[in-house]
This record gives sequence, structure tokens and C-alpha cells, in this order.
Amino acid sequence: MEYTELADYPMHEGHVLGWVPNAGPGSWRDDERRLSTDHESHVGRAHADPDRHRGSWIGGAFRIAGPLLRDVFAAALADWLGRHEAYRTTAVATDTGWRRRTVAPESVEVAVRPVPEPCGGSDACARLEEFFAEVVSSVRWPHLAVVTVEPDSACRDEAAFFTVVFAADHTVMDAYTQAFTIGEFTELYRARLAAAGSELPPCGSYVDFSAAERAVDDALDATHPAVRRWGALIDTGFPGFPLPLGPGGVDGGGQQASLSRWLLDAPATESFVAAAKRFGGSQTSGFVAAVKSALGRLGADGLRFVMPMHTRYTPELATAAGWFVGVMPVDDRMDGAGSFGEAVPGTAVALRANRDVVPFSLSRITDLLGVGEAPQFVVSYIDGRAVPGANRWSAHDRVLRSRVRSDSEVYLWINRAAGGLNLSMRYPNNDVATASVHAFVAEFAAVLTEVASHGDASIGQSAAVDGSTR
Repeated sequence: MEYTELADYPMHEGHVLGWVPNAGPGSWRDDERRLSTDHESHVGRAHADPDRHRGSWIGGAFRIAGPLLRDVFAAALADWLGRHEAYRTTAVATDTGWRRRTVAPESVEVAVRPVPEPCGGSDACARLEEFFAEVVSSVRWPHLAVVTVEPDSACRDEAAFFTVVFAADHTVMDAYTQAFTIGEFTELYRARLAAAGSELPPCGSYVDFSAAERAVDDALDATHPAVRRWGALIDTGFPGFPLPLGPGGVDGGGQQASLSRWLLDAPATESFVAAAKRFGGSQTSGFVAAVKSALGRLGADGLRFVMPMHTRYTPELATAAGWFVGVMPVDDRMDGAGSFGEAVPGTAVALRANRDVVPFSLSRITDLLGVGEAPQFVVSYIDGRAVPGANRWSAHDRVLRSRVRSDSEVYLWINRAAGGLNLSMRYPNNDVATASVHAFVAEFAAVLTEVASHGDASIGQSAAVDGSTR
């Protein structure tokens, strides 16, 4: 699984169609189920600053074998919208705050928007980004849209295929939803093509989950242990990436740079994980300890960051679309570790220390603490091998994210897939930050390779980003 921006996806030339959910005004009903705290907070920010949030989405791209049969595709899309209540709900502003409204599956139609001009390369990217920016919104429904790209004959192999790109607002989709949508939608299209029922398992409702999650958040107050522990980490603001990032812009919001690298193949990844387990860790603590070791080689004394964790705690939510994500603070100090093996136990302890705060919304906690800023350094780990359909992914199947504006945030996505280990990052787009990030990636790759090949890696032998010896 590779997590990149749309501009980095190898899009072919072809004919583009936009597919947009539609429901008449009389189809909507008031829904007493509360929005989750994160949903309400996200919508509030987008409403307050619509220009900054325009064009913000997450999604994916994948190929389906065979020609595009439009009636079949429209029916499969309707099945997809009907399967997930998250895609049929919205928030509307009222005098007393945000209120949920929901529409029934049978009331949703699919409108087709043709884009007759052929496109490819950067032109394709620009067209699709503008389409999604126009259609996908946090503050109005629909909160997702789909495009299909039928390849021109010149760029088609012997076998026919078409590409599907989907984009959704974060309020109705998380990273796991992005990943399983590829196999899920392919199965729905196959079932419609065969005029048969799909083989997908039943799934629960994110709307139901949101109401339960909101009740938990509403019970929090400033004396709760979760709030106090978060406060200890962010009493002076969220910790940032521990290498130089350069000066921020006057508006604090330059367009970020991004990268994606495959760092280990599958056998080397297995060897690395086996080594981490020998030192008392797991695959998650092993990869995070490798991050700490790489930064230690560049002079950092450990790392402090925010880590997303899923909140899909019951079986029926495993394949439900929605935003099932909590976060936890991690304070992972070097504590004198001189090697990767010595760093692993401390990382394992650091990752366990605050896991119990994940069910509580960070938006609620920052409100109680009076902290207004967003997390600055985020490290995410996903093992995509267990995602339904992942064993059939090709290089053309990816999860995508839109462009982001920030002069201070650094995000790391460490993704394990059947083919090995991938690292995706976004970071400030300036020379200082680029030098720091590239130095980190080089050391991270070196630590991973050394551990996979030799069972361990030392810390403290590299030059710092500024060229001095550490």
C-alpha cells in the first residue's frame, strides 16, 4: 500500500466521467444521533475558513478489469452508498449548533458529469483535483465523489480496464476505509456485472458509533486522567519534528512537499520484524524504534509525537466506512540507548503508556486544555496485509491524499504491505526542511536495512543535518 498525493499517481490519458451522489431536499430527515466530537470540530473549522479547507480530501485510485459499463457502475455505486450510512449523512448549521440529517439508501441517486476533453499527466491531476475541490465538502453534502477514467486506445494494454478515483471528506472516511474500499467496490461492481449478490460481510454504522463516542467525550472534564496526561505532553504546545524545519511563512500555510519510498522488500521486512521481536518488541514498536534510532543518529534525544490508532472495537465496525480514529501522545526518549536493540524496549513501553486515552477525542481534550493548535509531528503505522482484497493489489492500486498547507507539520506514514515496507511523508516545502527530511529518510532506511541484514544497528555514528559530528 502506497500513500501518495494524486499528482504522484501514474494516471493514463483517457475520457473522464464524474459520478456524484444526489438526493432531493425532501428526502432528508432530522437525525437525533449526535455528531462525534471530531466530526463537529472538523465541520466547524471548515465553516469558519472555507478557502483553507477547499480541496481537502482523502481517497484512493484503482483499476477494474474490463470495459466500463456505465449502468453497472452506477448500480454498484448506489450499492456502495447504501451499504455505508456514513456516506448518507451530513451536518447542518442551526441556531443551537450543528445537527445531523440523514437520507435513506433508496433516496440517493447518482448524477454523471461528463468531461469530454482527453487528459493525462499533470493535466489529468489538475482536472481531477479541481473536480473534487468543487464537489467534495465538509459543510455540504455530498461528502464524497468518484471519477472514472477510460483509457485511450494508445495507452491501453491488450486487456481492457478503467481507473476509478474516489475522494471523500475526512468526516466520513479514515485510512482503513480508504484501503478496504478498493476491494469492496471492486466486489460490488463484480456482483452487479454477474447479476449476483456480493460476497461482502455485513457492516455496522459509523453514525451509531459517533453517538456513542460523543457520549463518552461529553462525560470528560479537566480532572480526567486522560486530560491530565495529554496536558503533560502539550503544556507548551504540540511537540514538533526534532530536526530543523526552517522559518514558517507569514500566513503559516505554505503548500507542503511530500515523498514516498519503498524501503524494504517483503523478506527483509520479515527479517526486521523478527529482530524487533527478539529484543522484546513488536512490528509496531520495532518500526517506531527505527524512527527513534534514525533521529538519534542525527542528534535527537528520542522523539515526542502523536500517533493515530483505530477505534474499530467491535466486529461489525471492521468494514464500516467512517472516521474510526483516536490518537495518543507518545514520549519515547533515547535514555542512553546505543543501538536499535537497546532502543526497542523503551519504545514498547512508550507505546503502551497512553493507549488507554485513544477512545477520547483529541478535539474534546484540547478544548478542555485550552490548546488551539493541531498536532505538529504525527507518526502512523498501518499493516495493510490484512485489509480485505490487499492480496490482489497492484502498483495501480493506491490510497491518496490531497495537498496540504502547513509550514510546521510533519507526518510519517509507515505502511507494511505484501510487497514490503513503504514510507510516505509530508513536510514543509523549504530547503531546510527538505534537507532534514531527506537526512532522516536516509538514516531510517539504513537502520531498517542494517537490522534486517545483521540483526541490529548502532546509533550515534552519523553526521548531524548541519554537517557537525554528533
